[in-house]
Amino acid sequence: MFRTAFFAVALLLAGSAQASPVTRRAPAPDSGASAARSHVARSPTSASRASRKNPPVELFQVNLHESMQIRLRDANGRPVRGQQRHFDRFLRCHYTNVVHPMNPRLLSLIYRTGRHWPGRRVEVVSGYRHPKYAKNPRSPHMKGLACDFRVVGVPNTELRDYLRRTFDKVGVGYYPNSSFVHLDVRKDHSAFWIDYSGPGERAMYSSNPSDDLKSGRAEHFRPSKIDESWLDASPAQAQQQVPSEAPPVESPVGAVAPDPAAAGPAEQPSATP
Repeated sequence: MFRTAFFAVALLLAGSAQASPVTRRAPAPDSGASAARSHVARSPTSASRASRKNPPVELFQVNLHESMQIRLRDANGRPVRGQQRHFDRFLRCHYTNVVHPMNPRLLSLIYRTGRHWPGRRVEVVSGYRHPKYAKNPRSPHMKGLACDFRVVGVPNTELRDYLRRTFDKVGVGYYPNSSFVHLDVRKDHSAFWIDYSGPGERAMYSSNPSDDLKSGRAEHFRPSKIDESWLDASPAQAQQQVPSEAPPVESPVGAVAPDPAAAGPAEQPSATP
């Protein structure tokens, strides 16, 4: 009887255990993982950081009235695919629409220049120039190595000095009577020149550009204008055309033969021929 009672009690206890639900405590949250997830949610993504580090620079082609944005890296920090091809077309000859491969380093230098003045638009006057329209037979424009441009709101004197100070193995041409600065890429040493000609005029290079900068002549010299009809007139006719009290004509001091590596023609009208 005692044994029977013992088995009865055991059966009752076993039934009670099966009927009662088992309550399990949820594991305590991992504070370290939670903090990490919270940190990831609050911190900017790597793409946005890369975007801030590689913002685009806006270009505007004044003769073709076209715009383009350039950047060295995309939002993921990778080289921008197809950009060089678009850049080549953007800097095509505005006389003929002929596209020529542009030097990739030129793209990089123009981008770095635009980044130096954030938010300022870079206005391109001339990129590739077809040999038919290049006045200088050795112009780097014909080889896709050069660009004439300006930066909106930045004096060309400041742009000139930045290019000379910042980049190696480049050619910098200053045109005080035009509205752009010339930049080309080279394989060896850098070069600098001053051309006093105005838009559409023949080149008039300084014989000593460094001295012209120091003396201030680069900013103040303006070549005298001579009536080109005198070239076709006879000596007697030319003498008759000279006013009795004509002011003396200043000879352009320092006018020399063009630098073989210098830029070609000055800025052309905004309308495409």
